[in-house]
Amino acid sequence: MSKDDRNAENPSGRSFPENLAGYFLISSTDLSDPNFYRTVVLIVEHNADGAFGLVVNRQSDVRLGTLLTELEDSPAQDILVQIGGPLQQEYLFVLHAELPGYRASEHATHPAEGVVFEPATEPLVEYLGSAWAGLPAAQRPPFRIYAGYSGWGPGQLETELQQDAWFVHPANAGIVFHPNPEAGWKDALGEKGAFYRIVADTGYMPSMN
Repeated sequence: MSKDDRNAENPSGRSFPENLAGYFLISSTDLSDPNFYRTVVLIVEHNADGAFGLVVNRQSDVRLGTLLTELEDSPAQDILVQIGGPLQQEYLFVLHAELPGYRASEHATHPAEGVVFEPATEPLVEYLGSAWAGLPAAQRPPFRIYAGYSGWGPGQLETELQQDAWFVHPANAGIVFHPNPEAGWKDALGEKGAFYRIVADTGYMPSMN
C-alpha cells in the first residue's frame, strides 16, 4: 500500500506505535458504537493475533459483593464493578497498584508504570477481602475490578486506527485509577495537549488541515 493510499484511509495522517500495549485508546468524537462511546481503553496485549484491553472509565452500579458472596462481610463488597468491555462479562479482571504482602499471579503483567493487570484469581480475591480491607481506607492501594474485556481480531484495531476511530496516548496510573472514572475520557484527551482539550470540552473535532 502506498503512502497516499494509507492517508486516504487515515484522514489525519497520524502514525501509531506498532505495539500498542501500554497505551490508551481514547475514542474519537465520531465513534458512535455505544460500547465505546467516550471511553478510554487500556491496551494490555497487542500482537499479530489481535489486541486485548479494558475500558477504564465506565463504572456500573453493581457492587462487588453481589458478584462475590465471599466478600459480603468485607469493606471490599462496596467496590463498584466497572465494565471492561462488551466481551465475556461473566469474567472478572483486575487493575491494581502494587499490593503490600501480595504476590501477583503468573498471569500478571505491568501495562503501565504503577499498574498491574491480572485476572481476578481466588488468591487475589482473598487478599482483597482480608489484607486490603484491613488497611485504613486512606492507605488502601488503588484497586479496580472489571467485568468483561475489549478485544480485536487480527488487523481489526489497525483498521479502526486508520479510520481515525481512536486517539492514542501513553497509559498512566492517574487515568486508570481516576477518582471519578466518568471524567476519564475528557481528562485523558486533555493530557494530549491544547487542541485535544478543545475536542474534549466541545465534543467537536475541528479540522486539522
